[in-house]
Amino acid sequence: MLYNFFRVSLWIMYVCFFRRVYYLRAKNIPQNEPLIFISNHSSGFMDPILIAAMQRRPVYFWARAAEFPKNLKGWLMYKLHGLPIYRAKEGKENMHKNEATFQKTRDLLYGGVNSAFIAPEGDCVMEKRLRPFKTGCARLAFKMMEEKNWRIDVKILPAGVNYTYHDLFRSEAYVSLGEPISVQKYKDLYQEDSAAAIKALTADMRVALKAEMIHVETEDSVVSEKVFPLIRNSFKRNILPLYSTNETLFDKEQQVAQTISELNKTQQQELEQTVDAYNTALDQAGTSDYAVAEKNKRSFIWVLLGLPVWIVGTIFGRIPHIIARNLRNKLVPYPEFSASFAFTAAFFVWILWSLVFMLVGAFIIGWWTLLLPITMILLQTAAYHYEDYYKEWKTLVNYRRVTNKEALKKQRQAVLDLVK
Repeated sequence: MLYNFFRVSLWIMYVCFFRRVYYLRAKNIPQNEPLIFISNHSSGFMDPILIAAMQRRPVYFWARAAEFPKNLKGWLMYKLHGLPIYRAKEGKENMHKNEATFQKTRDLLYGGVNSAFIAPEGDCVMEKRLRPFKTGCARLAFKMMEEKNWRIDVKILPAGVNYTYHDLFRSEAYVSLGEPISVQKYKDLYQEDSAAAIKALTADMRVALKAEMIHVETEDSVVSEKVFPLIRNSFKRNILPLYSTNETLFDKEQQVAQTISELNKTQQQELEQTVDAYNTALDQAGTSDYAVAEKNKRSFIWVLLGLPVWIVGTIFGRIPHIIARNLRNKLVPYPEFSASFAFTAAFFVWILWSLVFMLVGAFIIGWWTLLLPITMILLQTAAYHYEDYYKEWKTLVNYRRVTNKEALKKQRQAVLDLVK
């Protein structure tokens, strides 16, 4: 029950935390079969949360055993479908306990009702890059097949979780689901050479997951992050919808990342110099690429109409936001867990904040106070989107005073021509 409440609440919180979530190719999710989601791991608990919030069937996930202390946090981790994994650096004497987690995972998956989330990279690193895989997922899948005498077919679904910015509030996320991998296809190889089958499945998993990512090699990351905003601004971006299944923008960013990775060193230097010169020109003109792209229109009428909603939403919701941000700044030393901690902290602070309003409201409006939590969330969400809208409107208004528009457009196009 707690998990279902949390999952529904996640949907509500997502529209506050993210500006937009793209959920792509959901048709690839197998039904009524043992299912394991594999994902890259670049933002702590945000990765499994993003997957779980989008699924009808329950999702269980592995997490390091240190996240399961014998207190309220550990209790919540179990209730929210977390399963502990002990690593060598946490004490080799504890690693035998992993077998209990593996067995529980298998038992949960056999009926085809539940699913599991596994990050084969193991550790979380805040990069748009897929690192080498560990073999635990493949071993789990083959063990399931063996236990059921190959009468089932475990499906492994690559789920690329891609963030426009890992550590920024109001960024966007692309969740891209690939074609499921059938473990049944590896039966002959496994029965002939189990080690070779585990190696082959793990390699195929990595190839399949990489195809669902905006993958950027480390040496390409600086120039890629300078070019991606231009790509995003090249598309019409309305405030709504908050949730999208449109693959166009993701595919374009993925293609640009691939193009940059294929450039030689000289070409990459030319690209970086060109985009740096363009950004310098933008700074000197006091404008931004969003305005130069001229793909969107923002109306002053909506700025006026939305102002009262922003005021009320800010009054209702700014305090939980500030508390969650301050808790994150004080308690989280690792940037890869920054976003997930802030999201979780905001969730629980919102619950407490809503209870306060409900207790006060009960004496004023009676049973209507039960509507306050959802009303507060909706108003705060509207306030955040109003702020986005207002900033874009102001940027476009300021752009009218820019005198060298054509020169800026030519510089912008010069950057895009290098990544066609």
